[in-house]
Amino acid sequence: MLCLIPMAWISFRFLNLTGGLTGGLIENIDDALTFITGSLGNFGTLIEILAGALIGLTQIFLFPIHWVIFYRPEDVGLIIAVTAPWILCCVITCGIFARSPKQGVYTSLAIGIGYAIILTVIYIVISLTPPFGSAILDGLLLGLADLPFLVAVLTAVLEGCSVGAVFGGFIGSLKYKPGGKKEVYMKKSGKEESSELLDVNQAIEKSGIIEKTSCVNCGAKLTTDDLFCTNCGSTRP
Repeated sequence: MLCLIPMAWISFRFLNLTGGLTGGLIENIDDALTFITGSLGNFGTLIEILAGALIGLTQIFLFPIHWVIFYRPEDVGLIIAVTAPWILCCVITCGIFARSPKQGVYTSLAIGIGYAIILTVIYIVISLTPPFGSAILDGLLLGLADLPFLVAVLTAVLEGCSVGAVFGGFIGSLKYKPGGKKEVYMKKSGKEESSELLDVNQAIEKSGIIEKTSCVNCGAKLTTDDLFCTNCGSTRP
């Protein structure tokens, strides 16, 4: 989840996210932050990055992808700026944790669910805190994104993580090893099929006369006449 924060800063700093969303009405906020924090040295640089990341996160949470496509269809750069943080976040996270396409999709969706929970809690807290209330938030987002606050942010998160899930699933597929589980099981069991038995089973399989199966305990090949595993003695499946 935290990977989305630096990705939002990249979109804000280098992809002109603010200028695209406001139609050029607000420009060069990043330069203004640099000017304001320039006298603070390294601490100022940190503040600039954190402030830019916060602004970028706020913008990608408030403006769903479908809003960008509907109202700014000609601005390809803006579409990239809104979707890139989600894609990069899901790709990097899935590259670290996912081991299959399924895990890649689930990891990406988990990122979105996490942010959806956080934003929902924030909305509830602000709504219950006078003098704000939900009416101010909903009115603000209705004017910006034509949706109430909670609907807008949940839609933005759902669309973002769904787009990221496509790329996350692809990254998971690159790391997927179909035989990985069996190999791990064989290593954990500490048993290997003897070379003599392997040669016999391979010869039987090539003949095509006898149906083959495998022992669930050690993985040795069995014939239809074997009631027990000839390698470890376990009952056949």
